[in-house]
Amino acid sequence: MALSSYIDAFADYLRTGDASGMNDFCINAEHIKRMSVYRNGFYKGCIDALAANFPMCEKFVGSESFKNIARIYVDHYPPEKGTLVGYGQNFPDFLSDFIATLETPPETLKLSPRLVDLARLDYAWLMSLMSADSTQTLTAEKISWLVEGGRDFTQAVVKLNPSVALLQVNIGTFNQWIALKTNLSEAESIDNSDVEELHKNNSGLERAEGALPVDTVMFWRVQGAVQARLLSTPEVSLMQVLQGEGAALEKAFDAALALEHDFDVSDVFSACLQNEILEIDMAKYNHDN
Repeated sequence: MALSSYIDAFADYLRTGDASGMNDFCINAEHIKRMSVYRNGFYKGCIDALAANFPMCEKFVGSESFKNIARIYVDHYPPEKGTLVGYGQNFPDFLSDFIATLETPPETLKLSPRLVDLARLDYAWLMSLMSADSTQTLTAEKISWLVEGGRDFTQAVVKLNPSVALLQVNIGTFNQWIALKTNLSEAESIDNSDVEELHKNNSGLERAEGALPVDTVMFWRVQGAVQARLLSTPEVSLMQVLQGEGAALEKAFDAALALEHDFDVSDVFSACLQNEILEIDMAKYNHDN
């Protein structure tokens, strides 16, 4: 009998608990009963992976509640790869749908928008950590090389490196996420005056009618460590222009200045260089030279 048939039947058992497909491979019913240890191990591995990938969610709802929710998630979204690294891509959306189905959700689940956003923040942090390394980081030395060659560096096409992620969440959620991550109170985690200023600056962000106000969070990885901060509206516009294939720096600067004419472009650009956020394909300019 083909090995692939056995693997398919065993995988189906792990996912569904239906052992009927294993009847052709087991000598007696006792052997089938013993397979439960593998299914239990499968669930434990998946739930442990979710807890590792969504640590602030687990801390928010508590370990036992999280395990119960995670088990249901595994039933609906079993792993599709041979690794659990990055497992849980659909977890935030699942949480939203799951909470909506509960007639009387527990107290910790009643704040569903916040819990879902905590999951989204957890996963964005994980994706930033796991992202590919940048091989074309824009540095001050490269800017100097362009200028010395007589080029206008603001016309250089740059883009955000693979670790950068922009995420909109309901106001206050990022503050709570930081508090959970650092074991601080929400008031201690981010200076309140800074938060109020960012909320004021973010007031112009587009959002659907009736939607809650939002914060925009940026994640990025530098020297192996994931960083995160709230962005003002001009910063959001600047970063959005540089997403994907990127654009000329001047275009990104103009997008920010269009929203705030006295926005300090040079200060933000220097911070981008220091934090290794931007990439540039120098081959194009070396060829032109």
